[in-house]
Amino acid sequence: MKTHRIHTKGFTLIEMLVSVAIFSVVMVMALGALLSLSTADRKAQALKSAVDNLDFALDSMSRSIRTGNNYHCGSLIGGDCQSGSNTFYFTDNHGVVTGYQLESLTTDPNAANVCGQTVVAPGCLAISIDGGVTWSPITSPDVIINDLSASNSYLFHLWGSAQGSADNIQPVVVVTLSGYAQVSPTQQSAFHLQTTITQRIYDQ
Repeated sequence: MKTHRIHTKGFTLIEMLVSVAIFSVVMVMALGALLSLSTADRKAQALKSAVDNLDFALDSMSRSIRTGNNYHCGSLIGGDCQSGSNTFYFTDNHGVVTGYQLESLTTDPNAANVCGQTVVAPGCLAISIDGGVTWSPITSPDVIINDLSASNSYLFHLWGSAQGSADNIQPVVVVTLSGYAQVSPTQQSAFHLQTTITQRIYDQ
């Protein structure tokens, strides 16, 4: 009686090694692309958060100024500043003397200032609720606001600060911001913003 042997074909060791190597290369490439996308998404979210913070700060400042009165540029008795100023004071709707200004950074690159940044450059928008004695940032450290005073451009321009018939003008403030939001030295987004604020209370 004859017996028949059944030969089953399989993979050789070399074929298995080549397959595993190709699979490994493909997986490394796919994982690298996935990690790059994840990093880019995190940076985009951080950048969006910084820009959202700037929008919120500007909106909050505009609302406070609009409902206030007794506007002044530069100092508590500064009056109009049609040519511009980086400091602005007013009395809010609760009677609190409030100030906004561009907070300049320290010249020491190893020390942080009010803005919480360690960059030797102009930095953040700050608020004071004690007549300019102390200042606190209202923009995040990721938002860098430029000082444009060297080119005769400032954060605040004010017209009509005199009350009633002294100038017969309803107070108007123009706020101009320029700078960039960054989450890394290579991930920056420049901005140029301007808003006009008119005192809501009728100037009698």
